[in-house]
Amino acid sequence: MAARTCGRQRPRRLRDDRINYAVFFADSFGYPLAFSLISPTTIMPLLLTKLGASNLAIGMLPALGSLGAFLPGLLSAAYLQKIPVKKHMLVALGMAERAFVLSVAVGLMLWAASRPHAAVTWILACWTMMSLVSGFILPAFHSMMAKCIRPEQRGGMIGWSGALAGIGGVFAAQAAGAVLSRMSFPVNYSILFVAAFVILSATILPFLATREPADPTPEEPRSVGQYVSDAMGTVKSNRGYSFAISALSVMSFGLMAVTFYSTHAVRNLGAGEMEVARFAAITVGASVVSFPILGRIADRHGHRRVLLIASAGFAIAAALALASTSVNGIHAVLVFASLGSTGLAVSQNVLWAEFAPSNTDVPMYTAVSLLFLMPFRVAAPVIAGWMADVWGFPVMFWAALAAGATAFAILYAAVPEPRSVNSPALDL
Repeated sequence: MAARTCGRQRPRRLRDDRINYAVFFADSFGYPLAFSLISPTTIMPLLLTKLGASNLAIGMLPALGSLGAFLPGLLSAAYLQKIPVKKHMLVALGMAERAFVLSVAVGLMLWAASRPHAAVTWILACWTMMSLVSGFILPAFHSMMAKCIRPEQRGGMIGWSGALAGIGGVFAAQAAGAVLSRMSFPVNYSILFVAAFVILSATILPFLATREPADPTPEEPRSVGQYVSDAMGTVKSNRGYSFAISALSVMSFGLMAVTFYSTHAVRNLGAGEMEVARFAAITVGASVVSFPILGRIADRHGHRRVLLIASAGFAIAAALALASTSVNGIHAVLVFASLGSTGLAVSQNVLWAEFAPSNTDVPMYTAVSLLFLMPFRVAAPVIAGWMADVWGFPVMFWAALAAGATAFAILYAAVPEPRSVNSPALDL
């Protein structure tokens, strides 16, 4: 009887796995595809520039995104442990996040022509709210992924969907360039935000169909303060981790220049809207190539090596920006900047997880790591914008070059590969 029951359950489990895989694959593909239409490193800075925003305001864009991504996760941790099934909260708040994307289009149509400074304020406010909601639901997303996608399938899913999203993003960026050049302002930008909203909505609603197993509810859930206290006691005694977080904090000042490369090209090198759209295509195309390569390096040699490559990429990008005298010179800058950003995306969170002493420490170890990093990720782009306003882009690029080189030195000299020191059976 037990054997027959097991036999009936196996096809059902396989069917549930296929459904879950399809939902997560679609989201992993659609989310970056949508953001290639409203790229925060190319399209958004160009929009703010067209509205007359200062370099400081443009620098606030990634700063506000970082604030939203890093802070709310700790606030939601205590709440999530009380919810055995997360998908309904994920979809409800996910649609709220996407509503702020649509709100940008509405604000542009209302104020871009008559009150551009009000439009800038509206865009930054919507971007902040979107990132706050996204940061709040991020733990729920990763909790669902851990339950719904088998460990041996996650890397392939993320790799293939990311590659396809990158390829699609190249065409989406070119389409964005065509819309920007052929349609009048602000209708052109509004269309891009509406299109991004439609794609993002199509990626979040299918989560209602996931076969999500229910989590056990603890009798006495820990508070956020208890979570933080437990994690702080662990990380303080971990020397390798301390140097790793120091290197990544310094690397924030290498990352800070990425948003300004296209702005520099527009203001100082004469780049137009089609060139900026081409910049977006180059950035996405470089990510398509670098994601699988860096992922392979991480699997074979560890995530520390990927972060070494990332820090070198930021330093080289800044050096090339200093040497560039034409729009064509910015192409190589964007390739190396994309290499740095992709390296962070591949290995930053995983490196922290590998420093965690056990599987149960991984979620809060990562959340507290993000909290440590938040002041640097928020402040760096604002400082970059201020430096560009006061002293010009070259001074800011020199600072980014120094930061990338310093981060490389710390990682090389003081950070061990965590796999050689600590080998928890991570289930990421």
